[in-house]
Amino acid sequence: MTGNLKDFCQSCGMPFDESHRDLIGKEKNGSDSPYCMYCYQNGVFTDPDATMEDMINKGVAHNKGSLTEEEARTELYRFLPKLARWAK
Repeated sequence: MTGNLKDFCQSCGMPFDESHRDLIGKEKNGSDSPYCMYCYQNGVFTDPDATMEDMINKGVAHNKGSLTEEEARTELYRFLPKLARWAK
């Protein structure tokens, strides 16, 4: 995963490229959030109790076919801690 971090959902890491611009989540006032619509809707997280480990497991499932499970898990463990929701 390369690029500017703002070009990714700050929860799951989905890229906000041209094919995903319509998947940006919204704040309560309708403005764009830094999260995708699967992670965030109407100003709240869709799964507020999700852990980074939960998100990694979901990401591994979404990367089947393009990466091996081990490759996907390794990449997500490196990338997700940099995102706003998981950064400490």
